[in-house]
Amino acid sequence: MKVSIDAILQSAQQLKSTINVDEHKSGNKNKVTGDKISIEHRMMARLDEIHNQIKDIQTSLSRYQVIDDGIRMLLDDKTQGGTNTQNIINATLYNNRPVLKEFLGDSYDENTIAHKKDQLKNLVTDSVTSLQRLEVEFENIIASDLARNIVLKDKIDEINALIPRNLKNVQHLHNLDAETVKRLIQ
Repeated sequence: MKVSIDAILQSAQQLKSTINVDEHKSGNKNKVTGDKISIEHRMMARLDEIHNQIKDIQTSLSRYQVIDDGIRMLLDDKTQGGTNTQNIINATLYNNRPVLKEFLGDSYDENTIAHKKDQLKNLVTDSVTSLQRLEVEFENIIASDLARNIVLKDKIDEINALIPRNLKNVQHLHNLDAETVKRLIQ
């Protein structure tokens, strides 16, 4: 049996055109485009969610910094006789709210303050851990091919600006200076 190359090419061409017609009739070409749009939409939604979560964590960390400063001032005041406790509690505000008073409650004795200081340290650690998880997820998204999409680029740049790249431990975050807190709030 002799089969010519022309016959093989012609059969292949016919199969290809049949497959193209079937795909067009069944809508597979549109489905591929729809899947791409769906993935982009989901990715944009997740990037928005990551962006909002990072901003929330940064706001919480700023609030924790203000509370930590207030607790430190309270402990210093306690060692000097504790005459200024109420002024410190009333003056420690975050967004015009008495955060130290809300955090400590009604008890201002040294044991309660020490317990709340440990609790605050755990809250900061949890926030930093959450921030690190979001950073890993974000970097995984950047490593994917989807990050090269023009539609997602602006959101990726926004998130990139929010993630503090130089944080390696909780102590660095725990002792933020005023300029860093101001930048995080904005």
